[in-house]
Amino acid sequence: MNPWFAKQIVYRSIGIVRREAVLKRLQEIRALPFVTREEIGRLQQEKLARVLQHANASIGYYRDLFARNGIDVEMCRWPDDLGRIPLLRKQTLQEIGESLQPARPSLPVSMESTSGTLGAPLVLAIDRHKSAFIRAVMFRNYGWYGIDIGDRQARFWGMPAGARLHYREELKDLLANRIRLSAFAVDEAAFHRFAAALRNFRPRYFYGYPSLLFRFASWVSDNRVDTGCSGLAAIITSGELLHDFQRRAIAEAFHCPVVNEYGTTETGIIAFECAQGMLHINSDHLYVECLESEPFAGQGNLVITELNNLYNPLIRYQLGDLGAISEEECSCGCAFPVLKALSGREGNFITTPSGRQVFSAVLSYTFKEGVRQFQGIQRRRDELIVRIVREEGLSDALADHYKESLARTLGDGIKVTFEFVPRIEPEKSGKLRYFISDLTE
Repeated sequence: MNPWFAKQIVYRSIGIVRREAVLKRLQEIRALPFVTREEIGRLQQEKLARVLQHANASIGYYRDLFARNGIDVEMCRWPDDLGRIPLLRKQTLQEIGESLQPARPSLPVSMESTSGTLGAPLVLAIDRHKSAFIRAVMFRNYGWYGIDIGDRQARFWGMPAGARLHYREELKDLLANRIRLSAFAVDEAAFHRFAAALRNFRPRYFYGYPSLLFRFASWVSDNRVDTGCSGLAAIITSGELLHDFQRRAIAEAFHCPVVNEYGTTETGIIAFECAQGMLHINSDHLYVECLESEPFAGQGNLVITELNNLYNPLIRYQLGDLGAISEEECSCGCAFPVLKALSGREGNFITTPSGRQVFSAVLSYTFKEGVRQFQGIQRRRDELIVRIVREEGLSDALADHYKESLARTLGDGIKVTFEFVPRIEPEKSGKLRYFISDLTE
């Protein structure tokens, strides 16, 4: 699709239908990374006060939480008193559900599901005011590399299971002017087909999981494949830690900047890498804390508070990742603080008996109901063990359906075994890996 048509006709029309003012929000925030730090601090104080006052007035969960902890939001000084508010953890967020939402939304609401990298997908309501800011922040960050709304994107990502969700995602790809290499069908034939699609599509940029981009880049380099992608503006990686060896291989294959993006489905982009290699926190969108504790020397648990969500704000939400925040100045001109020493995210592939590899996020696309937590473990190529903490909604019939669906997706006669357990213990970092590969070959 022509990029001008994609932006001016398709994207604007979608925004009107969805009542999502992305372009207006983008105009408002585009220059904010380059104001003074004093101005950013004042803006954060104003937004924090507004969000917390709204939460106290409109959301029963927060009103009760503040009362139990003796917090008078009108008398507090923000962000100094923010530490008095107890942390919001993902498990709590899953349990309180709709009690975090006001009675009547003023704008349409969509239900978004996380990838389940903590072993338990989270379904969260997002109203159009918040989603407009999430997308505006994204396009502001992408604009640092000359990428505009409507530019052609090649996406290296998962694809929902099931015909209806699959076709829905294909329609979204069409409207968003992008093509996709599914992380759940990774083999040489798929790479050949996608390379041919790239030559025809001529994307402006790539976006995807570092591990999948690395595998494709390595295949391109090893086989000297012409993808027709010599003029990419950037390759944006997200969803996993980007390792240096991956960055080097991807950059060498496509001769363009490889950019690190750190974010969540719940909040959008938390931090984005500038041309100088600094991961800048979007401080006008989120207030980020780093709670240092033993044994993580030089790192701390990352905690965020949303600044542009007046529907069901996440206040002091613990992400489950570790990092450090630096106030050092960056030569790129962005005054936002820098996120450093980020850790806690990994991605892996399930290996089938024939050696074919399937991205492990296929697990989160399989379990939608009746599963509180899951963790895949592979010790042999011919078997995948999935540990499951079940909920009441997981009948034997549904469990059998999940097992058959997963075995069919993986193929190659791989045996899928479910182990039902009362709980799954997290790692020392507090994060639970949703897939562990103990293969030694």
